[in-house]
Amino acid sequence: MNQFEIFFDGLYLSLVIFLGIRMLLINHKDSLTLGSMTLLLGLGDSFHLVPRIIANVMDNGFAINSTSLFVGTRVSSITMTVFYLLFYFYIKKARDLKNKGLDLTMLGLFALRVVTVFISFKGAGSMDLISNLPFVIMGLLDIVLLFKNRSREEFRRLYIYVFFSFLFYIPVVLLKNTYPTIGMLMMPKTVMYVLIVLKLYKNLQDDFVKRDLMEYAFAYLLSGILVGASYRELGKVFEVTKYMSLAHTHLIILGFALPGIFYLLVKNSDLSDEKIKKLFNIYNFGIYLAFTSMIIHGLVDPHLPMRLTEIGLISISGVGHILLTISIILLGVNALRSREIKAA
Repeated sequence: MNQFEIFFDGLYLSLVIFLGIRMLLINHKDSLTLGSMTLLLGLGDSFHLVPRIIANVMDNGFAINSTSLFVGTRVSSITMTVFYLLFYFYIKKARDLKNKGLDLTMLGLFALRVVTVFISFKGAGSMDLISNLPFVIMGLLDIVLLFKNRSREEFRRLYIYVFFSFLFYIPVVLLKNTYPTIGMLMMPKTVMYVLIVLKLYKNLQDDFVKRDLMEYAFAYLLSGILVGASYRELGKVFEVTKYMSLAHTHLIILGFALPGIFYLLVKNSDLSDEKIKKLFNIYNFGIYLAFTSMIIHGLVDPHLPMRLTEIGLISISGVGHILLTISIILLGVNALRSREIKAA
């Protein structure tokens, strides 16, 4: 299970953080709110999931990294609370809801949650439980609002995802000290978060057009810069290898430069937007697997991971590079052919 969690956490963080950056770049009235929610979710979770990834490949890793894990869970507690507060204001804006009482209730619960999380830094188990009470109430209020508006396309199924995220979360909060294995419920909880993010991302999307290639390129550029900065800063706290820096260069070259070239090739061509979208989806999935495997490599290699982990990393990286190669060839060939046909 520990080896599976390494890949699960790494793939989750890469997906959510990239989508958060991508959402911020979309020209939509809600892009700032939804993009900020998603990016905060991913960055906040990284504070405790990165130490977990490292701890899972170390002997006695959870004891050695206990301080990083403790601080990380508190940071993610605050960012998750911001996530649900912004979620409320997104729902309110979409519904044109005017309820000052509810606004003050949410803001009061948010303030109470933040204060109690900071108090819980002293390590009091009872305060940890108390700090989750306003958070759960915030979630319940969001669920009620989403359920009442479940017929609206932008809210479709969101109440289900939020409900189950809390259903998996609450037993962990209540029973984690008595039954540590209950912590496995955090994985399906995380799956619910992914479904929420994918739905919110879909809410921002319009039909794919050629210009989207440049928006993706810029998102990959920003992701590459973020990975480079993370490599430098993580190296001050944990032992990481230069393998992680390869993700930085891959994102800039394969993520930024190459899609820019594709855009120049196809912008005046007769190649349909739908065909470009299908081929570029393959490209996106390939680069996602490739750069995620490099980041995980950089985190776990200093601690001599198990052979099973090494095989998993090789497999993910291999599939990613195969998809990249296939999509690059198909995009290039189709773009050049369409230009030749147009010229003729």
